[in-house]
Amino acid sequence: MREKIIIIDDDTETRRFLVQSLIEHGYEAVGYTHSGQAAVSYIHSHDPDLIILDGAGGLNICTELRKFSDKPVLFTSHHSEDYLRIEALNRGADEFIAKPSSFEGLLARIRAHLRRYKQAFPVNQRHLILYPNLQIDPTTHSVMAYGKEVSLSSKEFRLLVVLAKNPNRVFHTETLYDLIWKDMKQGDIRTVMVHIYNLRQKIEKNPSEPLFIHTVRGAGYKFNGSVSLMMESMDA
Repeated sequence: MREKIIIIDDDTETRRFLVQSLIEHGYEAVGYTHSGQAAVSYIHSHDPDLIILDGAGGLNICTELRKFSDKPVLFTSHHSEDYLRIEALNRGADEFIAKPSSFEGLLARIRAHLRRYKQAFPVNQRHLILYPNLQIDPTTHSVMAYGKEVSLSSKEFRLLVVLAKNPNRVFHTETLYDLIWKDMKQGDIRTVMVHIYNLRQKIEKNPSEPLFIHTVRGAGYKFNGSVSLMMESMDA
């Protein structure tokens, strides 16, 4: 089966070129224009293997798709300012590529990210998030920590999944609040700290010296990737 790539770019010429070139190299490629939530819905319904976003308009799309997809995201832009590159990476992009760039270079990056994703997440194991002494199953909303089942609230579970799916990525407190509590028009971001505290009490062996969820002073929180992300079959 051919791997599917969705290109979201409001430049018609660029979009058509990428679609045609990727098809010629054996991929199933589809182009789509920037259109906010419609683009997010399109990605969700088509479940591509990799997504290419363009420009500042792709930032919100990246934020939204990271709520349901861990597929590789490449962010491209004619604007190479640090703020846009940093913001794209903070929102979940796997790589930022400044335009203009050669198609051969982009193709090499696409192949590399697809290869890494396949190696990290074999087809029959992609629904599981496994670390030593911590197992998370998003399909059943279940968590096992140190061999015991853990009961989490819906917000605690969503918070854990966001962090665990992005090891070593620092999430600002405000970013986590926007991701998990977006449906609340007004609120207190201190609720993030409360939920982090509760999570540590439930999943950490020693909550006062957490192994999994680390505080990054002056920034926010990150999941400790050094505990060695392992994907293994439920049948193993």
